[in-house]
Amino acid sequence: MSSRMSFVVAALVLLAAPAGADMIVNPSVETGPNPGMAIVLPVGSTAITGWVVTRNAIDYCGGRWDAADGTRSVALNGSTAGGIAQTLTTTPGGQYTVSFFMGGDAFSPTLFKHMRVAAAGQHQDYEFDASHAWPWGMGWLQKTFVFTASSASTFLEFYSLDSGDSTGPCLDQVSVTGPSAGTTPSIYAFALAAPRPNPAVREVTVSFEVPERARVRVTVLDLQGREVAELANGVLDAGPYVRTWNGGRGSGRARAGVYLVRLEAPGVSMVRKAVFAQ
Repeated sequence: MSSRMSFVVAALVLLAAPAGADMIVNPSVETGPNPGMAIVLPVGSTAITGWVVTRNAIDYCGGRWDAADGTRSVALNGSTAGGIAQTLTTTPGGQYTVSFFMGGDAFSPTLFKHMRVAAAGQHQDYEFDASHAWPWGMGWLQKTFVFTASSASTFLEFYSLDSGDSTGPCLDQVSVTGPSAGTTPSIYAFALAAPRPNPAVREVTVSFEVPERARVRVTVLDLQGREVAELANGVLDAGPYVRTWNGGRGSGRARAGVYLVRLEAPGVSMVRKAVFAQ
């Protein structure tokens, strides 16, 4: 990253880890509020240390069933398809391996559970047959996903592909290692800083860096993925940039809550979380 600007890489970002080291914070979701049997966590929640709830609510499970590791796990359908994510510090061009355990509740409506894992514009879909799953023996299966990072940080997301209020696919014991030996990382990269202040009351400042002349678009989205504001859109020369958002949404004002700042460029998509309080 250029020395012109020192970026604090945003909400829930991990410190750079050496090759082969696990990069995930709270990999078995053991650190968080006491779920008892299970509690519902709403979209935007960061109650599970290191993770943010995306898309829709999820169930944070304790005694509901045996976890793959420890005593806690996540069911990705709180009321409908939800997700959970972390932002990783990555090396552009580096290859990363994601390992996780997938399960499913046999006593919810659909026996076949479906999950998608996405990172750096790449994704893979997974299925779990819960026909032989029991609370005392979930039959957790280990899965892997490999992605190549395109920027200095990567938003890694696990989310349900099943609709409805079933518990959907279940997730536990996530691990990320990389980059693999032999990859040649890029020296320069796009960067998107954590919005400041966070939470913001009147306006939020967004800083980003462009390593070379490129078409760049920076937008603010709500947690349903709807565009709220556009902060930049056009061909920008290499260099640091700063934009502000005053909470405007069309001709009105956005509601207080959690928003996502997204930077898009050729081969690059970066997201940061911003909390706006009015």
